[in-house]
Amino acid sequence: MEMIFRGAEAVVEKIKWQGFSAISKIRNKRSYRHPDLEERLVTERLRSESRVIERLLSEGVLVPALYEVNIAKSQIIMEFLDGLTLEKGLRTDEYQAYLVSSATILSQIHSSGIVHGDPTTSNFMISEDFYAIDFGLSTFNDDAESRASDLRVFLESLEAHHSEISGREIFLEAYSKWNSSKEVLEALDVLELRGRYNLMRG
Repeated sequence: MEMIFRGAEAVVEKIKWQGFSAISKIRNKRSYRHPDLEERLVTERLRSESRVIERLLSEGVLVPALYEVNIAKSQIIMEFLDGLTLEKGLRTDEYQAYLVSSATILSQIHSSGIVHGDPTTSNFMISEDFYAIDFGLSTFNDDAESRASDLRVFLESLEAHHSEISGREIFLEAYSKWNSSKEVLEALDVLELRGRYNLMRG
């Protein structure tokens, strides 16, 4: 096993599964909750995440293949993608193409009736193709404001870690090519205006 990530929501490791490399994601259990409630919540999240991945795969969106869901172990086993995170890719000369790819795949996710929930630059992978990963916070949702929240999370991640490349315009222009983007982009304007107003109020 090789530790990839240990966070509040889950532990992610590279493992061997049926003779080849895979990713194991085990959702953390919260000791402060009643055991029965915690088991139900973890089970619901596992099933939701696996359904999201299955929907995206069926729509042809590039996400890791789903190998196994083990409710008893609170575990999902998925395809291992060998490559760079977008976080690292944006530090290369190909950053403009990667921003376009990230906008395109996020619009495909939204077109599939799903909101990613945490589309930071760490949750896209550059391998032989460009993939979206980590659907632990994803929901089935076609609300414009929820989709706009996805855009806002991505743009805030971009500004926090890659302010030197001025990638906002590239990303939003690529996202705007999606036929249903207009309402989402308008909702983004409202979200950002609300955020600036709250900041000014202190």
